[in-house]
Amino acid sequence: MVEVIYYEQANKNKTIGHVDIRVPILKPTVIILRKLAHVQSGDNKWFNYSSFSRDNADGSPNYMKFFEFETQVYNAELLSGIGKKVEEFCKKNGIKCVEPLGFDSFPEPANDSELPF
Repeated sequence: MVEVIYYEQANKNKTIGHVDIRVPILKPTVIILRKLAHVQSGDNKWFNYSSFSRDNADGSPNYMKFFEFETQVYNAELLSGIGKKVEEFCKKNGIKCVEPLGFDSFPEPANDSELPF
């Protein structure tokens, strides 16, 4: 059973938060994953593993995950299954969802209208 142990709000680009989870694999082995990115684009929300980059020979970045299961289906299963747990954790701890600003939804100002600042 996956357990959310920490959630931190963020509002940077599409990232709306970071979550730490505990994943019991085999007792007593437990894996703790820190700073999973909680991402939103439009109405879609999902989670990504934390990553870092190493430069390729040509200087372009090569993004790598700090952690992932060798079998990819486990990665997808874990990341798709923690949304409900995060919702429960945030509700229990009074953490409100931070919605990213959607600048594309602002109405165009009329040419003759004054700016509000």
